[in-house]
Amino acid sequence: MCDYDEFRFECNHSVCRLKSYCHFARNDPNHICLGVKKLRDSWLQAGQLCEKCVENGFRLVNGKIWAPPHRAR
Repeated sequence: MCDYDEFRFECNHSVCRLKSYCHFARNDPNHICLGVKKLRDSWLQAGQLCEKCVENGFRLVNGKIWAPPHRAR
């Protein structure tokens, strides 16, 4: 069972990232784990948006999420 951390953002999105491999995955050449993923910690990223929201032009302004105006195509 590999360990993961969850990172939660102001935009209500979250990302899970590998914290450490389990014994089986450490010894496998491709780091394949056939066990259950265990969530070890969940971290609130206060004042930050996820990468996808930032790429789409969203910003935090005075603690609120600001969306860019729609562009005419």
